[in-house]
Amino acid sequence: IDFPSTVTDVQVKEGERVTLGQPLMTIDLSEYDGNMEKLKQQLSANQAALNSASQDISALQADIAQTQDEVARKDDEYNSGTGADLKLLQNSLNLAQKELENAKKDFQSYQTLYDEGAVSEATFNQYVSMLNQRQNAVDDVEANIQKTKTALKDELNLLNVSLKSKQIQLSQLQQGNSTNVAMQQSSLAAAQVDLDIMASKTARDYIKDNQVVSNVKNGIVKNIGVGSGSRLGAQGMPTEVINIIDADSITVNAEVYEEFTGSVHVGDEVRIVPASFPDTSLKGTVTYIPDMAEEKDGRRIVRVEVKPDDPGNILKPGFTADVYFEK
Repeated sequence: IDFPSTVTDVQVKEGERVTLGQPLMTIDLSEYDGNMEKLKQQLSANQAALNSASQDISALQADIAQTQDEVARKDDEYNSGTGADLKLLQNSLNLAQKELENAKKDFQSYQTLYDEGAVSEATFNQYVSMLNQRQNAVDDVEANIQKTKTALKDELNLLNVSLKSKQIQLSQLQQGNSTNVAMQQSSLAAAQVDLDIMASKTARDYIKDNQVVSNVKNGIVKNIGVGSGSRLGAQGMPTEVINIIDADSITVNAEVYEEFTGSVHVGDEVRIVPASFPDTSLKGTVTYIPDMAEEKDGRRIVRVEVKPDDPGNILKPGFTADVYFEK
């Protein structure tokens, strides 16, 4: 057991035979359940943090789009002169230039008449004054057009600066969002892993609800390492609580003298007589003959493994038996 818990009851004894699913001991899982709940809350908190990790940038994106449209419109107004103020000034300039042309014609006509003495100097001076007025009107309109274009250019420059600032702000927000989301995703994944690991600690064939059960069909309790009140899984370190022998895997080690091993073969049938039941004879089969001998009581022996046919579970671990081989 590698999760925090406490043994509350041991229901078997050492040497007792147990069956598959039989309860062996009861454990208190309140501390484990508390840890699971903490991990679930942490996972929920990380999920909530992930959902809010990305700052809303839709308003800024809309503002940038609007500014881009305004820049495009102002740029078109500046380059093509399609702005309302510029169009009005251009119309005024056209009118002023036309009036200037008329004034020039009148001036030239009266210049000739004056030179010929047909008109007085006073009359001629009126047309000179009119020409100057018309020229000044054209100059004023042209100056206003230039001022309007300069103001429009300045406004366009300010818009471009504002647009660049907003685009930098958007880039920083997007980068920050990506970083925050990546961090929260990492935290969420780590929390999920921790939760999965903790959940897997009880997802074992020998744990059912709050009980440790036998995971072998035909078992014998070899030793019990804990008692009622024992703490398990302290600091995540595994605690061995019980050791069960799979009785169906029991084999008999037959000590065969070295000189007789040549007549023993894997698959040979043998007869087994348990020392505890001398009147009982069981069948067995040789399953393994090692290629190594050992010394016992001054003689060399080979420990031949025999698989018994023992439906009544007569043979017990550690018990002795005689094995008879056919000559």
